[in-house]
Amino acid sequence: MTKKYNILFILAICLLSISANGQDKLLFLNGKTLEGKLIEKTNYEFTFKSKNDKQFIIDKYRVFSYTQNNKESIVYEFDTLSGNFLKVQDMKMFVYGERDAHQTFKPRFTNILGLAIGGAAGFLMHKDQSFVYIPVPLVYTGVTLLFPTRVKQKKITDTQYIKEDEYLRGYERIARSKRTQGALKTSLLGMGVGFLIGILVNGS
Repeated sequence: MTKKYNILFILAICLLSISANGQDKLLFLNGKTLEGKLIEKTNYEFTFKSKNDKQFIIDKYRVFSYTQNNKESIVYEFDTLSGNFLKVQDMKMFVYGERDAHQTFKPRFTNILGLAIGGAAGFLMHKDQSFVYIPVPLVYTGVTLLFPTRVKQKKITDTQYIKEDEYLRGYERIARSKRTQGALKTSLLGMGVGFLIGILVNGS
């Protein structure tokens, strides 16, 4: 009986693997990916159905490459007249960096610190009855721009690219954007929570 269950388990894993490998994929110039089924491609656009069966018409100029049967085909072309100033290999590294930052970079420390700083500012704003603390989220977000981002190699599948300058630039662009957006959102949220706590503790 145990042997039978083992065989069924192995078959299930194989089927899941085949299903995952059978997914087509679009890689956009901003590093984001879309998985599903590529229905049709023309010289100007892609018709693509996502995994949740939503169908999209996507302009070709937004796409760097598409993958079918685990084979990547690049559609990006070096053309300064259309604004594509990077050569194909350089753009590939840049987009791969963006993709990995989307998938692996999570500014947890920045977000937690943002909640704490915003919370303290909100609490003091109510306690002191002063609006001088309102700019705190913007100031905190600006301060995060002063610090560089680091590529987290343990989470990246292809570490061969981390020495490429364009890869690092692409990674930095997305990582910095995610960090500043997170800093602003969490510090604003913290300020609201801190202000409410101030009302509860100090009274209205």
